[in-house]
Amino acid sequence: MAEPDARLQALLDKDEIAQVVQDLARGTDRLDGEAIAACYHPDGFDDHNSFRGGPREFARWVLEVLPHFAATHHFIGPPRIRLDGDVARVDTYCIAHHLSKPDARGRQSDLILALRYVDRFERRAGAWKIARRVCAFDWTITLDETAGAKFAFEAHFTLGRRDREDIAYRGA
Repeated sequence: MAEPDARLQALLDKDEIAQVVQDLARGTDRLDGEAIAACYHPDGFDDHNSFRGGPREFARWVLEVLPHFAATHHFIGPPRIRLDGDVARVDTYCIAHHLSKPDARGRQSDLILALRYVDRFERRAGAWKIARRVCAFDWTITLDETAGAKFAFEAHFTLGRRDREDIAYRGA
């Protein structure tokens, strides 16, 4: 089979990188430590400002911090990817919702963070993964709400889960 031309290879590389960015957001919201760590090279580094360290430590930190919320949702935009051989500079915009657990009165809040992931990806042994990630925070706001004001899901609705029992792991 013939080698793809440079433009086609660039598209394939960008798609692989975008999949890693998406896999990391999914792993974070599903509290899947293995999926989180798999997005980084073993010697990779993550700088989330309140955490700085390697991929396994980062995954453990996420699994310690995020369960304090009832749910999180990292909505990521299409990454801006600049390829240079086996290195890629990647910027990804993200709006991250962090829904609190209900308090004694049933009230919840939504901590919303607007941030950008500024990544250095490297292709090693044919695989693109994160070598270094820095989170740049642009703004934040916390919205308060009452649990009674929300839409109530009916019993037959498919609900997201924060573990490997989520429908995304089983498929439709």
